[in-house]
Amino acid sequence: MRLITQGPEHAFYNMALDEAISESVRQKLSPPTLRLYRWDQPSLSIGYFQRAADIDTSYCEQKSYPVVRRQTGGRAILHDAELTYSFCASAESLLFRGSLLENYRIISKAMLTGLELLGLKAKSSVSRRRNRNLKNPACFKAVSYGEITIDGRKIIGSAQKRFKNGFLQHGSILFRFDAQELSNALGSVDESDFMDIGGIADYAPEITYSDLCKALKEAFEKELSVKIISDGPTDSEQNRARELQLTRYSDPSWNFLR
Repeated sequence: MRLITQGPEHAFYNMALDEAISESVRQKLSPPTLRLYRWDQPSLSIGYFQRAADIDTSYCEQKSYPVVRRQTGGRAILHDAELTYSFCASAESLLFRGSLLENYRIISKAMLTGLELLGLKAKSSVSRRRNRNLKNPACFKAVSYGEITIDGRKIIGSAQKRFKNGFLQHGSILFRFDAQELSNALGSVDESDFMDIGGIADYAPEITYSDLCKALKEAFEKELSVKIISDGPTDSEQNRARELQLTRYSDPSWNFLR
């Protein structure tokens, strides 16, 4: 399995590279890949099926927050103090031949183990919980198969896109959570709606992004019984990402298509 760890990048490029890597993995040109990355500025991503009207575009423009539409479903996320992960595998992968629920379970177990290695006691949910806030446009308030909590507060939310030849899963691992700023970016909800969302820094402020990356590598190796090789995107993946960045993810007709 391949691990790609990268520093902060622009929102459009982050989504483009995830798609490019997913294509390569699903075509079996690259091995199953876990990518860990950050964002070069606060950025709002919205789910594939979400309406752009759910966000306050004027506020995002005022704050210079890029708005980008993900391939995966779910609702809006303000990416800032977090480590984002993407994971993709082909349908023929020996590790991921199961259902959507089983794939979530495998990845969630590895995430839990990674947090445990850092001394954090977390829990996961791999069944849809009852959503008490159906109209909330924020992803971390939506129903989730892959949510992970500490003391009942959600710190990891995930969404998955399935294809005939494999899948792509995105997730945000929150270090800190700014309820007021997400409320401002959405413009239609109150920050009090986000009391059950937290971040790693609330429980272990000494943990760094580097610490978490190392722990997740060890955890995925342990839980999946595989050797993980740290590497970068291939030249073809980077070329494809630059193409997708120009033709899709920086294009308002994609980002505001609904």
